[in-house]
Amino acid sequence: MKNYYELLVQQCSVMADKLMLDCDGDRFTYGSLLDFVDRLAVSASEKGITSYKPILIIAEGPVYQVGAFLALERLGAVPILMHQDCSSDVVETIMQENNIYGMWQVGAMQNNFLRLDEAVADRYPWEVMGALTSGSTGVPKVLYRSFESWADFFQEQNRVFGVDADTVMFLHGSMSFTGNLNMFMSVLAAGGSVITCRRISGNYWNMLIMRNFATHIYMVPAKLQILGRAAMAENPNVRQIIAGSQLISLKAQQALRKTFTRADIILYYGTSELNYISYKHLKPNDTDSRNLGKPFDGVKVASVNGDLYVDTKYHVSGVKVPYCCGDTGYINDAGEIIFNGRKTDWINKGGYKISCLKLEQQIRNMDCVKDVAVMPFEDATRGQDIAAFVVTDGNTDSKKFRHDVGEYVDERERPKKLIFLEMLPLNDRGKVNKEALRELL
Repeated sequence: MKNYYELLVQQCSVMADKLMLDCDGDRFTYGSLLDFVDRLAVSASEKGITSYKPILIIAEGPVYQVGAFLALERLGAVPILMHQDCSSDVVETIMQENNIYGMWQVGAMQNNFLRLDEAVADRYPWEVMGALTSGSTGVPKVLYRSFESWADFFQEQNRVFGVDADTVMFLHGSMSFTGNLNMFMSVLAAGGSVITCRRISGNYWNMLIMRNFATHIYMVPAKLQILGRAAMAENPNVRQIIAGSQLISLKAQQALRKTFTRADIILYYGTSELNYISYKHLKPNDTDSRNLGKPFDGVKVASVNGDLYVDTKYHVSGVKVPYCCGDTGYINDAGEIIFNGRKTDWINKGGYKISCLKLEQQIRNMDCVKDVAVMPFEDATRGQDIAAFVVTDGNTDSKKFRHDVGEYVDERERPKKLIFLEMLPLNDRGKVNKEALRELL
């Protein structure tokens, strides 16, 4: 087996009539998904898409994202799913800086292929896919992966997450987010089913989870907070709630446990350049959300001068291990990773270093706070100062809040700018949209 299309073919041969994907009620069995993919592959071939060429996919929703991705793998091309919230200027820059052969726009009402550069060299035969970085520190970059860099780890991650043929996984968001795409493929490998949708609504998600008897939920913490706040009747069917990319606040955990009474909440740590790194089964009495648990089997992590270095064979092309992906932290006496945030998530306020991650934790402990994001802004006197974007319960006086926050943070760490929002803006990967927040400063 050399790619995920062949994995779908293999699974279809033994479970063609089993549900594989449901998106807003549009249901695909393993067999009908394969038929859909094959039709897209024929169309792509007719447009001149050939083997080993990197192709940027701009697709309409999760169904067409998955379908187009697998269709290009059937043809031997190298699919790259485009983030759905990028401007046309960013898309053009991505294509120019990453030597993209062509762009395929595909959906229910469109099917267009634009060949960008005939001279683009073929990728290596073992590179079956590309994935875009989040772009949080600039224009997203394409990272290329072999089939084995994910697929050979599915057995270990599925063991930890309890994913098997009986799994009904609810996930949400763009498949360009590597966490979503990886989880989809791991469920495909296990012979399970995936439920998803395009709407952002905690009530709607809860309804889908209940109606489809979901056993697993996979979401980034920002979306889990939305789900937890929309708590409905007790749901004993969900066995696992899996989250990564951000930390889960104690409040969010408590809200989730009220509805999903039998669920084990697992926080994992991973990066786009590598794969899953560590995990932790969260307990009701856990107070330090920075604890990312112990490494997965076969993965080694060390802290060198406060920087985290990871040694694993599951990584993108061109990475040399041990690899530092810009995260900071240390290993405690129990062998667990204590995360101190990315190097870019620190504020230098007149020479005094402040962790955005730690400050967010402290402000989130306030009873009236539902969510918060902290980031630096340029200050003529101190170089940088602190801005906090806060979502409250709606009954908070801004002047009183400014006073009360001093009881939770050091005086030097009191935010100079407080911006109150009804909801933090999220990008299509479910992460806080920092560019949108900067525009509010």
